[in-house]
Amino acid sequence: MKKYWGTLAVGILAFLPQLCMSELYVGCRTVDLTPPRAVALDGQMGTRISTEVLTPMTANIISLESREGEKMLDACVFVSFDLVGIRPELDSAIREEFATLLPEYDPQRLILCATHTHTAPVADKNKYHIPESADCMHPEEYVLWAAQKTAPAIVEAIRSAVPAQYSYGMDFAVVAQCRRAVYENGTAVMYGNTNQKTFRAIEAMEDHDVNTLFFWDKSDKLLAMFVNVSCPAQEVEGLSQLHADFWHPTRRMLKKRLGEDVVVAAICGAAGDVSPHTLYRKEAEARMACLRKMSRLDEIGRRISNAVFNTYDLAFQSKRSNPVLKHEYRVLEIPQHRITKPEYEQSKAEAEALQKQLAKDPNKTRLFTWANTIVQRYEKQQNDPNATFSVPIHVVRLGDTVFATNPFELFTAYGVQMKARSRATQTFVVQLTDGCGICGTASSAGYLPTEDAYRGGGYSAIVKSITVGPAGGQKLVEESLRIMNGMFE
Repeated sequence: MKKYWGTLAVGILAFLPQLCMSELYVGCRTVDLTPPRAVALDGQMGTRISTEVLTPMTANIISLESREGEKMLDACVFVSFDLVGIRPELDSAIREEFATLLPEYDPQRLILCATHTHTAPVADKNKYHIPESADCMHPEEYVLWAAQKTAPAIVEAIRSAVPAQYSYGMDFAVVAQCRRAVYENGTAVMYGNTNQKTFRAIEAMEDHDVNTLFFWDKSDKLLAMFVNVSCPAQEVEGLSQLHADFWHPTRRMLKKRLGEDVVVAAICGAAGDVSPHTLYRKEAEARMACLRKMSRLDEIGRRISNAVFNTYDLAFQSKRSNPVLKHEYRVLEIPQHRITKPEYEQSKAEAEALQKQLAKDPNKTRLFTWANTIVQRYEKQQNDPNATFSVPIHVVRLGDTVFATNPFELFTAYGVQMKARSRATQTFVVQLTDGCGICGTASSAGYLPTEDAYRGGGYSAIVKSITVGPAGGQKLVEESLRIMNGMFE
């Protein structure tokens, strides 16, 4: 008899949460942010003015809301942009425009992230020298135009939300490859030559997870999906044309099979030290692409979309409609990386030399800003030796999954730590969010390297590339995990 009542009690306790669970509502939209005129392109050291449009540049929006009857319990909105990053100028413009359209909805529930394509419009008016003769849409104009298109689309996604089902899955695709080569003397170089006697290793791990999360309406029509790959979209980074990089063929392949109306929100995982470029086996990769009669972009799209297809049927069979939804927004105060006097003196000399060259070669504007920012930070550091950097993060729990965001180009090892120590069944790490900026400006987050990478040096792990160093990186991990795991207690 005891055994019977014990079994019954367990059954009742398991059933009660189902009675109390809220219902999930999902809304989604895709907005075309392809500029109507030429623009300066972001991501490289010099100015490039776009010559044509090779693919659409989009923002893909997924609104999540939990309701109990008519009452909203919690909510958030993800917006994934085909951009290098979410500059503060664009971030604030979108939130301000959104607040005028839907004042009852907290703008801090918006999670803006970027795929990190290097062939997208510039949002920072001070980043590059744009010649007066250039017949193009200037950054301030593009920011205003993009905000006025994006904010209404976010509102539409929220207002059009319908009762929904969700499920998730994981497979693997080799897209990201560590781009830092280590040599005999212990130094590291981004995209360093591996075909030389002093080459010793590829510096760090890679994360080949393809995390997916799907949403269907109550009639089982697929509405939208998150696809989380820990790799920046910079296969064609040097072009002078607007291009969404490998996410364009990936979306095309996914929509062809799963539905043209499906919203595909690409989210970039921790990927500061990786890219789609391979440092070795280049000839073998090129040969296979040739045999398949595929471009490198299509090959990457094939890998990612196949990983999604491998999970879709299994996810479809395990749909749920009443998951827990929790969203938390925090601003963490992370220690800034302290600049040494030799680093300051070297940067000051570089800045002074570059400043003299600007009149003849204004295209060196970004290099000057890159060095001069270190000078400014060092001088501020003298009055504030314990300076911190304000880091906005979001943590979102949806059922057994969790999302953790950060504004950095976060080295992969930090993302792997979060995934390994998370209490969630599946963890989505999302970098380049919410006004992150890019290294070389006073307000930017920049790269966040590991201790090993910082010792090796090289672009992405030198003082000019970073605002926060390895000690701050570990604090970001610990604080993110504390919030993430607290949602599952």
